[in-house]
Amino acid sequence: MAPKPSDLSSLRREDLVDDTVDETEAGSPDDYVDVSETEVVTRSVTVPSAPERIAQQHGGRSQRGRLEARKVRRLIRHVDPWSVLKASLLFFLSLWLVFMIAAVIVWAVARGSGTVAKVETFVQSNLSVTDWKLNGDFLFRQFGLVGLILTFASTVAATIATLVFNLISDIIGGVWVTVIEEETSRPRSN
Repeated sequence: MAPKPSDLSSLRREDLVDDTVDETEAGSPDDYVDVSETEVVTRSVTVPSAPERIAQQHGGRSQRGRLEARKVRRLIRHVDPWSVLKASLLFFLSLWLVFMIAAVIVWAVARGSGTVAKVETFVQSNLSVTDWKLNGDFLFRQFGLVGLILTFASTVAATIATLVFNLISDIIGGVWVTVIEEETSRPRSN
């Protein structure tokens, strides 16, 4: 029976969280990450605050002090292929859309400035081809189709690269990445 909302203040962590592990539900040892491999470096890195960076770019001095943040090394052992598939599909579809809009704009400018007519005239006179025209609709459809094929191929390639990274990571133990924890930054003591 679930407690009433008024009784929630009297609950303890033990009442809400079951810390016991059922051996039948426990995954393989590969499902767990060894936390001892995460190394926290105690050196501090000085990170200029945004107003100070702007002041440095303009040659002036900032009135705010510098911030001090921790530099931490993290180990990346696994990248989720499903997340990479979704992210890369959205990225490459948006890139395709940008290129399609750019193609329409370039075609409209070229048609309006007479460049397309000059190219048609150049091809007709130099290649001895009569009645040759650039068909904008056909070019746009072909450009869009090739772009979609490349979008899906790039998405599949990114997902396969993620799977290969995961397999190689199991062999070599992962990739160390050094990050700066800005949320733990504090004013630098002089």
